Amino acid sequence: MTASTSPARWDATLRDAALPTVDDPGGPVVVLSAHPDDEVLGVGAWLAGQVGRRLHLVVATDGEQSHPGSPTVTPDQLRTVRRRELAEALAVLGHPQVRTTHLGLRDAALPDDREPLVRLLRPLLRASAIVLAPYEHDGHGDHDVLGAVARELVPAGTTLWRYPVWRWTRSTPDAGADWLEGAALLPSPPGAAERKAAALRAFRSQLEPWSDHPADQVVVTPALLEHALTAPEVVLT
Repeated sequence: MTASTSPARWDATLRDAALPTVDDPGGPVVVLSAHPDDEVLGVGAWLAGQVGRRLHLVVATDGEQSHPGSPTVTPDQLRTVRRRELAEALAVLGHPQVRTTHLGLRDAALPDDREPLVRLLRPLLRASAIVLAPYEHDGHGDHDVLGAVARELVPAGTTLWRYPVWRWTRSTPDAGADWLEGAALLPSPPGAAERKAAALRAFRSQLEPWSDHPADQVVVTPALLEHALTAPEVVLT
């Protein structure tokens, strides 16, 4: 995946933008992610501040295609590893018993699995006050279709917050920030950034190479990781 080398510029841009803080209506929250780790990359510090809140995490795929062609790890092994990594990361964020639903849809194929995604997701959103979903123009097919479906299915009266992940490394402030219309900051308590950093370290399958083979290299690029660790967390409302 190609990434920009300017996450620090987004960091400065966001800090200088005087963005409002989100208006949180309270109540139960559903957090959607296409792959285990998207939610921590995008909103991990905010999640660290929601201990005691009613949360439901819904993960569309197990991210089993993160290393296609790997001679070291199979998709079936990755399914197990990535679920375990997510549980470890959530415990670090203060949610060891959080309700988590794995839809088990095909990684890298959500655009083709839109129909079962809609069918499985619809009943899970009915009791939510807030839904967090990937930004529908994030630049990754799985993220984009999940974000688009979330916009379609969120019930009337439910607040939708859309969080970018890859978009930060695939665009620059110089290219324009019109896509950030409606952006707002997520609040996080003291120490939340450190807990997010510790939680991200749980995703070893994505942050460390499995071997020297080209198909075994890291998936979360240095640019994406730097943004996740240094920039304010932002959602589009």
